Amino acid sequence: MKKYLAFFSFILCTYVGSGQDIIYTVSNYTSPGIRQITGVDPDNGTGGTATSYATGDGTTLSAAMALANNGYLYYIPYTESNVNNGGVIQIYSIAANPSSAPSSQEVFNDDINGTTTATAICRTMAAAPDGWIYLTYSDESGNISLARFQPGIDTESGQGTVENFELRGTFTLNNTSPAGTNLRNGDIAFDGSGNLYVLINEDEVGSDAVIYFAPQSAISSTSDGETNLVTKYAVVSPEGGNFREYVVGLAVSSTGNFYIAVQDDADPSQGGVYLLTRSNDEFVVSGIPVSDANARDIADLATGYFPASTILPVVYGSIAAKVANGSLMLNWSTLSETNNARFEIEVSADGESFTSIGTVNSKAVNGNSDRTIDYHFSKSVDMPVAAMGISLFSLAFGLLLAKKRNKALLSVVMIVGAGLAFASCSKSGDQVDVSGDSKLFVRIVQVDKDGKKSTSKVITAYRAD
Repeated sequence: MKKYLAFFSFILCTYVGSGQDIIYTVSNYTSPGIRQITGVDPDNGTGGTATSYATGDGTTLSAAMALANNGYLYYIPYTESNVNNGGVIQIYSIAANPSSAPSSQEVFNDDINGTTTATAICRTMAAAPDGWIYLTYSDESGNISLARFQPGIDTESGQGTVENFELRGTFTLNNTSPAGTNLRNGDIAFDGSGNLYVLINEDEVGSDAVIYFAPQSAISSTSDGETNLVTKYAVVSPEGGNFREYVVGLAVSSTGNFYIAVQDDADPSQGGVYLLTRSNDEFVVSGIPVSDANARDIADLATGYFPASTILPVVYGSIAAKVANGSLMLNWSTLSETNNARFEIEVSADGESFTSIGTVNSKAVNGNSDRTIDYHFSKSVDMPVAAMGISLFSLAFGLLLAKKRNKALLSVVMIVGAGLAFASCSKSGDQVDVSGDSKLFVRIVQVDKDGKKSTSKVITAYRAD
């Protein structure tokens, strides 16, 4: 049978937005499994009408699903043969249109981990903006690997196909093995720049759910390569802190926010699909689940949106600051930038009240980059000379009491003290007073081209001289 690859005809229709999002959900043990939720507001997560399809088809139960650009959903059925598979996985496809009562079909069945017979646990899948679909699989020890394939169309049956299945190496977290993490209950997603987001439940039920980030340039391109996840963001429930159970699904909205799926046995009304927005180094969940999606058994999410502006306009690498030779010196790097205009440098003496002291424009071409860029900023800072002046006044007063006849020395001390005090009070308004224990709190405020701002973590600059 003749086959061809279809890359953009369907997906262009789905992510050029109409103001309302479509979300696909799947359950791993409650039939019918797949649902389509339409009419979701991507700014606040409200609205939405759910339609179930493929009713009665047990093969639509899954924990890993992605929406391809050929108009098909691809997923790995949650069946006994896929749970204890000896490394052999099955991939199915089904048309992403419940109104046409589509039927599912197996499109891939192969051993993905070579000669070993270890089980390959596949519970995460996501489409990238270039059309490839990525999936992760782990073994019983928790080691995580990455693979990908291209979706195609069978010209005779019109059914979705799998083309060019490739292995893409392993995952590490900050250059260490991810053993002990729980990606098998998490998910993956991509933004419009091809950057990768990885949702991980760090331990067991009710523990920290976090989202790691890897820029497109850091994703392995070989079968023996390594994708190192560095930047980590916490997922915070509406009440603050952790959800009671697993956060199991991750997908990007048309506006660059995230949707997540949450399970909750104790209170099913608290399970379902939530909207995430970013706040510094946290993802904060909106207060209520998306309407018609509050089923506690949702196991994965899929959307077809790849917005140019994401919820992470800038991902920072290293940030370091010090005060030396009368100047604050700040160095930082960005791993990726999207729609970035500039950085505003802010400082504080107490870590609470910050003042802007300078601006650095983005070096990224048109504000967009998927490569590491280094930045430097320096600014003269002022010593606490007022205290010096007061001390000299105190010394002069002591001399006056002790040696009234030493008028010459008294006059010199008074003049110097007054000069220092005046210098302290009249210093330039853009200078920074490094006082107390000789440290300064510094943060970087990133500004988008549309004026939106996000703030880096606060770091401490100590005196180096």
